[in-house]
Amino acid sequence: MSEGIDRIKVRVTPDRLKAFITLTPSEDDSSISEEDIRDALDKANVRFGVKEDLIQTIVKLQMVEDFLIAEGIPPENGKDAIIEYKISLGRKDLTPKENPDGSVDLRDLGFVENVTQGDILAVKVPPTEGVPGTGVDGEPIPPKKGKDIRLPRGKNTEISEDGLMLIATKSGVPNIREGNISVSPLLEIQKDVDFSTGNIDFVGNVLVRGTVKSHFNVSCEGNLEVWEDVENADLRVGGNLVVRRGIYGEPGRRIEVKGNLLAKIIRNAEIDVYGDIIVEQAIIDSSIRCGGKIKVTSGKGVICGGRIFALRSISVSQLGSPFGTATTVVVGKEPWTSSEIETLIKEREDLKKKLEEVNTNIKYIIGYGREDSLPEARKIQLNKLREVQRLLIEQLNLRDLKIKELREKSLYLLNEAKIEVLGIVYPGVRIWVGEESYMVDSELQRVYFIFNNNEGRIEFRSI
Repeated sequence: MSEGIDRIKVRVTPDRLKAFITLTPSEDDSSISEEDIRDALDKANVRFGVKEDLIQTIVKLQMVEDFLIAEGIPPENGKDAIIEYKISLGRKDLTPKENPDGSVDLRDLGFVENVTQGDILAVKVPPTEGVPGTGVDGEPIPPKKGKDIRLPRGKNTEISEDGLMLIATKSGVPNIREGNISVSPLLEIQKDVDFSTGNIDFVGNVLVRGTVKSHFNVSCEGNLEVWEDVENADLRVGGNLVVRRGIYGEPGRRIEVKGNLLAKIIRNAEIDVYGDIIVEQAIIDSSIRCGGKIKVTSGKGVICGGRIFALRSISVSQLGSPFGTATTVVVGKEPWTSSEIETLIKEREDLKKKLEEVNTNIKYIIGYGREDSLPEARKIQLNKLREVQRLLIEQLNLRDLKIKELREKSLYLLNEAKIEVLGIVYPGVRIWVGEESYMVDSELQRVYFIFNNNEGRIEFRSI
């Protein structure tokens, strides 16, 4: 070992995966040998991954700074467990196939996803241990083990003995609720919903092989399929609604659908649909609010009478009637936002009035003299009023922010909005795109209506 070994400094990183060497300049012309370098590495406990081909280079240079001289093998951390779902959980595309004549087939939608007892609902791919690495000291570096995850077991399911599969214990419809997979048996009504069944309230999917009769209610958290008609009934559907024939309503009866709606005809109905609406023949004298698109698919499809809201677009062959039937169609406007904004504005005005009263009372108390000279009872009253003042201002600011957000959203939707008429638009139709309206006063053919941002008005163009 030469006297110049003190010139050699070896630094090992905290993770033990790299070693660096530094040779300081010689003050007495002493030189460093390969043996000196190896001794210094050994003294620093660097015994693995040494870059042997670089040692001679370092000897020739006789001066290096923080030079990578050894490198270990990093560990391969384990992979986290994952869940592979063997069911769609309602994510299937429910759009019906369109026939050449423009009609749609409502009979084969794959509407309800059934599982039978013993079916595998989900499989867990377990976590892996990982592969150890090796530090420059030659010692193993343990990997991080992958994280485990539980199978999402819900009602009517069980976990296999090996803990890797979720299995249905009953036949029915799978769904996910609060992060867990459950199986809800499909409720099948073999005839009409009438006095023989009473109202229906079910957690899951419902199939009615007849008609929902007048003044009866059907409420379900999943999908509802009705093979015949809905007659003046109240429906609350948490998923999609398919009516193979028609929906007929009357004042005071409402239908609410959280998913999509498909039907042959809608007449005199009041309907809220949060997804899309596809109708084969006609929408007549109805009040409809739709959170997506409305499409009447038949080549002679009609929207006539009533007030029709669609968030994104409306597509139909005939809009209005030759008799000038008053018909209003609205796009580019959140169907439920208008009433929400109106409510917020009213609340804001009420809060302002209360704030004015509080401010008046505060000024009245302060009018007695300096605050520090007020009687104790007045000071307590003043502090309470100021706390109410603070809360009212906070509530006002929240209302202003929400109103601003809703109006900005409406502006964005305006640019995407469109009303498309593949046949005739008759006089008597009022078109709304956002907050702007246009009254059709002469017959138009094959046009679409949009909002022109540059001119700030509605315009129609030929298809």
